[in-house]
Amino acid sequence: MSLSAKQKRRTEALPLVAIVGRPNVGKSTLFNRLIGERRSIVGDEPGITRDRIYGEGEWSGSRFALVDTGGIVPDDEAVIPANILKQASFAIDEAQALVWVVDARKGVTPLDEELARLLRGTGKRVIVAANKADAVNWESDAGEFHAFGFDDVFGISAEHGNGIGEMLDALVSGASWQLAKPLKDDAPDASYQLAPLNLAIVGRPNVGKSSLLNRLLGEERAIVSPVAGTTRDSVDTFLQTPEQIFRIIDTAGIRRKGKTTAVAEKLSVVMARKSLERADVAIVVLDAEQGIAALDAAIAGYGVEAGCSIILAVNKWDALENKLTGTAAAFERGLRDQMKFLSWASVVTISALKGQRVQKLLPLAVRAGKARRTRIATSRLNEFFEREVRQRAGITPAKTHGGSRLHVQYITQIAVRPPTFVVFTSGGKAGLHFSFLRYLENRLREEFDFFATPIRIIERHKSRARRHAK
Repeated sequence: MSLSAKQKRRTEALPLVAIVGRPNVGKSTLFNRLIGERRSIVGDEPGITRDRIYGEGEWSGSRFALVDTGGIVPDDEAVIPANILKQASFAIDEAQALVWVVDARKGVTPLDEELARLLRGTGKRVIVAANKADAVNWESDAGEFHAFGFDDVFGISAEHGNGIGEMLDALVSGASWQLAKPLKDDAPDASYQLAPLNLAIVGRPNVGKSSLLNRLLGEERAIVSPVAGTTRDSVDTFLQTPEQIFRIIDTAGIRRKGKTTAVAEKLSVVMARKSLERADVAIVVLDAEQGIAALDAAIAGYGVEAGCSIILAVNKWDALENKLTGTAAAFERGLRDQMKFLSWASVVTISALKGQRVQKLLPLAVRAGKARRTRIATSRLNEFFEREVRQRAGITPAKTHGGSRLHVQYITQIAVRPPTFVVFTSGGKAGLHFSFLRYLENRLREEFDFFATPIRIIERHKSRARRHAK
């Protein structure tokens, strides 16, 4: 079930409010204030928000869903503004009420007059939020917007919070503001009782991340264009399958540090990396036509640092010419050779445009999600350790130091998501050899099926001095 269907059911319990307006009037600042967190990127550059961003707010005991939209420019034929209008239109159609943000400092503009006609045509309740108003002159700053004929006009400052309370009082007290189906004892819908699997879609600009999101959802949820960097916000979208609820995070394309110039692009890269920190599984989208770049390995490395399980999705496979039976296997060998640190990651060749093998991704993400939550009992771990390490000739944890050899006492698991193990050692000099750690990781992965998931191994050494001190 994609967001549109899920949102439709969700709004039976929570009224949906769409925040709309022309570019650079403060919509995202207002959205972030109402939901109480920084979800949308905010900056002085117009057109930063492009996709629909969802969140939830509460006022005077009334909860409501919010959707932030891109700046609307009616009748603009350019690809991105036209798609922003399309995404905003979807949000307006879904919404029960509209908060139209205007700029009190600039006053009424011709674009505002066009938007007023568009919003009146929806027949929905419209609250006019005259943003950036002077705290001393609320009424006069907002007054000229009464000329559009909407009953509710408020002077506000989204940045400082001034006037927001009065606007929300009017919003939730309206006669049309009623829950379609009150929730019993404020209990969530049954589908929300399952913890969603956080699935981030990451990659370089213009490799097909938003196309993949739209293909997974079966709807045009994210703006897609050949212009690199179309997505800037990290957009959360819920998807429900019979097996799992997913929170899919579509992120901005991550560029090299020296290649980001605009402030919005720099912020989008920061937020994309932050999205990896809250993800369980990362689908790293690669471009089959362009081949594997050093930046691809760096982006995958960000995911590993964040502890994500990794699925490598080689997109645009349909565009490769002269493919033979062994082409996919040869490409995967080259990919793994360039990303040796991801020998455990799953690789799938796909076409987001045509849907080829895209259906394999979610089951793989579910399998990886289960693997990363696996906890192994210490007794099982040490039985495995005795069998696979102690009794294997030639497997030594470290070189002899000063005539004393490092001994491994036992191993235990201390965390999941990702699986983290502690190896307790004594004698010799602390420092397990990398070949021993690699062997141990590979055997742990094979024995306990840690599919597509990083494993962290920590050494805790008990030195001779510490033993004598006790």
